[in-house]
Amino acid sequence: MCAVQVKLELGHRAQVRKKPTVEGFTHDWMVFVRGPEHSNIQHFVEKVVFHLHESFPRPKRAWTEWRWLRSGC
Repeated sequence: MCAVQVKLELGHRAQVRKKPTVEGFTHDWMVFVRGPEHSNIQHFVEKVVFHLHESFPRPKRAWTEWRWLRSGC
């Protein structure tokens, strides 16, 4: 049997916008999944699925990129 251990960093950041967007969003936010010291994890992770609170539009979101910046939701 062969085992592989992969370390991941998971996180998020939010920042208040100086001016709300046309849609009324007041924050920019970023979520990330990455390897330690920004190492490449694409050989181990195909996609990341985030389950947001059900009050958000599209509460289940999947991405294949490793860093995302979003305004509002």
